[in-house]
Amino acid sequence: MKSAKRALWPLWLAGTATCLPAPAWSQTKPTTPVAQVASVAFERFTLPNGLTALVHTDHSSPSVFVGLWYKTGSRDEPPGKTGFAHLFEHLMFQSTAHRPQEYMAALKAIGAVGANGMTRTDDTVYFETVPTNALDSVLWLESDRMGYLDGGITQGLLDEQRRVVLNEKRQGELRPEEMAWRHFLTAFYPAGHPYAHPTIGSTEDIEGATLDDVKRWFQGHYGAGNAVLVLSGDIDVATAREKITRYFGAIRPGTPISRPLQWTPSLTETRRDRLYGDFAQTGISRSWPIPNTSPRDTTLLLLAARAMAGPKDAPLVRALVTDAKVATGVTATVNESALGSILNVAIALRPGVSPEVAEHALDAALADYAAKGPPPSRLQSIIAATDASLLRSLDDHGAVGNRLGEGEVAHGDPAYFLKQRTWINEARPDDVRTVAAKWLDRPYYELVTMPVPDRQAASADVDRSHMPPPGPFKSQIVFPPVTTMTLANGLKLVVAQRTGTATVDLSLQFADGTLTDPGVAPTIVANAFRLLGAGARTRSGEPVEQRLSQLGIQMGAQAGPWSSAVRWSVANNRLDDSFALVADLVRHPSYPQTAVEDARADAMHGVEAKARNPFAAGMPLLNRATWGDTDPRGHIPTKQDADAVSRQRLLDYQSDHIVPGDATLYVVGDVSPERARALVEKYFGNWGGPAPHPHQPMPVAPSEAKGPRLILVDAPGAPQSSITVGTLIPPFDKDRSAAENLAVAALADIGSGRLNANLRQDKGWSYGFGGEIQDAPSGSRLFVARGTVQADRTAASLAELRREFLEFVTTRPPTEAELNAQRDTMIRAATLRYSRNAAFLDSLETSGSYHLAYDRPTTLAQRLDAVTPQAMQDSARRLLRPDALTWVVIGDLATIEPQIRALGLAPVEVWDVHGRKLR
Repeated sequence: MKSAKRALWPLWLAGTATCLPAPAWSQTKPTTPVAQVASVAFERFTLPNGLTALVHTDHSSPSVFVGLWYKTGSRDEPPGKTGFAHLFEHLMFQSTAHRPQEYMAALKAIGAVGANGMTRTDDTVYFETVPTNALDSVLWLESDRMGYLDGGITQGLLDEQRRVVLNEKRQGELRPEEMAWRHFLTAFYPAGHPYAHPTIGSTEDIEGATLDDVKRWFQGHYGAGNAVLVLSGDIDVATAREKITRYFGAIRPGTPISRPLQWTPSLTETRRDRLYGDFAQTGISRSWPIPNTSPRDTTLLLLAARAMAGPKDAPLVRALVTDAKVATGVTATVNESALGSILNVAIALRPGVSPEVAEHALDAALADYAAKGPPPSRLQSIIAATDASLLRSLDDHGAVGNRLGEGEVAHGDPAYFLKQRTWINEARPDDVRTVAAKWLDRPYYELVTMPVPDRQAASADVDRSHMPPPGPFKSQIVFPPVTTMTLANGLKLVVAQRTGTATVDLSLQFADGTLTDPGVAPTIVANAFRLLGAGARTRSGEPVEQRLSQLGIQMGAQAGPWSSAVRWSVANNRLDDSFALVADLVRHPSYPQTAVEDARADAMHGVEAKARNPFAAGMPLLNRATWGDTDPRGHIPTKQDADAVSRQRLLDYQSDHIVPGDATLYVVGDVSPERARALVEKYFGNWGGPAPHPHQPMPVAPSEAKGPRLILVDAPGAPQSSITVGTLIPPFDKDRSAAENLAVAALADIGSGRLNANLRQDKGWSYGFGGEIQDAPSGSRLFVARGTVQADRTAASLAELRREFLEFVTTRPPTEAELNAQRDTMIRAATLRYSRNAAFLDSLETSGSYHLAYDRPTTLAQRLDAVTPQAMQDSARRLLRPDALTWVVIGDLATIEPQIRALGLAPVEVWDVHGRKLR
């Protein structure tokens, strides 16, 4: 009685190779002599209650093999009931309503031998061989437990067998291989797959099994209609039919089992795991998922696996053990199961060999096997030994009965083993090579199992009673010298020369963005930049993507709300080539029609996706509520915006807006201003175009508060709610920005601010809640805070946020301690950021957009040090107006709306994700 994995080989493939002569194959057909076994006589019939019976007559011995397969296994266990099939198999050996003694005791009394049971993923089988004169006895016993076991199961028997199973489980877990097997199941199979848990189940589920649970399992899975009975031996068909009908005919049919029939894991790429444990040596196991779509191919794959490993002359053994000396052993198997099979190749590494070295050797050996296939002599030996093993087993009526039952349950064909025999005896080396190459070339799952390293910690010599204080911080940011110049066509050039850097980072920035020209749809601006290189070709005809890759250029183009840019990074020695390519893309974009259509489809999909995922709508809806639908800042993309994208409109925008008089090229790296200017003149100097469009500054919102607003959006069934809250704040002021940033950090920093400390750390209602200032070069700005909270804590979270906002500007203003903590963090983090070209490039772009000094970061520490607690508190009151907050809450309104309305936070409106007011 045990749980088992489906055998990795059919029984008749388990024989070892023998020294039988094996002639070479001809080009037309195999000439290996094959013993004639035309058929194995058996009778198959079905009782009215659904029981399938198979009878094979062999009077050579006065005994009968009795096998009973129930077509249910661990794959039929629902979540929370793992291990039930195996636990019930144990209970099947206990008493019934009519038999008080254990099943094994009754079998021994009638002279039965070889009695046992086995639970697998797909089925559970019970078997024994009895003297012919005891056939009625064993049929009574088998039919009695099939029909009436539940009448004999007691709480005491359940508890007893539960203990036995748990001890079996603990015993198995003493083997490190069991840990590896469990890891494999959960990693190889997707969540919810019937094979993703071990047959023996989990301790929690076994301990949780109740008497009612196991009785329901019996009633639902152990009916006659779900069983196959095999009698093989000293019994004729007529007698067998009469006895089977008499003993089993009145047994309940049971309930048909609904289940998946095919579910092969899909590996789109190779996955690798490493697992440490009490393993004797390092091992590498690779597994390929194989669908059960072609039984013949699976059979040939069995041959391929058998041929690649085993004795010393096997290809993988010779390559990995004998020649490369990276392994001490190699195995190759095929695990056949109902929902899908597995090809597995595993090696045990020689001590001192790293997994990386062994993996390379294994890659080469498998590639060689896939290319050449099995040596003909090796394959012939396997086929001859396999056939001899089959023929010997046919002399045993118990083995015949087992084959008949396995064939019926697994393939719906009792004589499947004879069909398989034909496929194997007709197999040629090229057949086997073809099917092996087909699967070995696909992604696989690799598990590397390694012994826990024997490592020792040194004796402690550190005082752990307190942390050593850090030394003096180097808080001064060193900015490279910046040179500015302007070309005749109006293009500005800004060069920050950083000597000693191997790469150069560049940004061609335009003062046009998605919000700067109300007459141009934001989708046109966005795609005019995003598609500059998409699907395009260079002047020589090669794809742009290919040329970028050849030159090692990382390039991206993106439109922002206030400006847009083409940025690229390139090795210093490829700078000239990069200028040639980028200049061509910017000045002569092709905007291929296919790329435009893809962009239009993406935009349309984005609009549709918003309706399916309302949680992405928080910020767009806050903008709509704040700015209104006539202001570009409050616009929410629509399908009309997506339809507006056309190739001609992109070309028109490019010629009218992407012009040198509106552009600044920022260059950061080991490039002198003179070299940079020469390259710009060479590739952009003759670039013409219309005069830049005038950009009107964004308006400043009225300073008086309009009162709070509360907007609800329905997300039916959502377990969490999204909260986005914001308010208008005054325009950017370079002299106040340090105090403003410190005040906002004290309140809303995602790591250390008050809001996160309350909702995440104190209450545990949110994963994280933080906020920021959404800056703009001109016009009013927004303070925004956002996060998600438990649905049942939505109203309480809103109340806490309102309290935090109010206290921050009244009774509990930011403290000196908060000021010092946030200031130290900002200063020290900023210094670390300025270590790569990209950070300096970001700073140059920002300074250009906001009309600040290019070396402004060098004064960061001084500006932060100058902020006083009073200045921070004044900033808090100026930025945050609790009486003018706009709240956008997205969640399951059926759950959260009544409690939110009861708060009286603000007048309540209900919108949809597109900004339309519903009520």
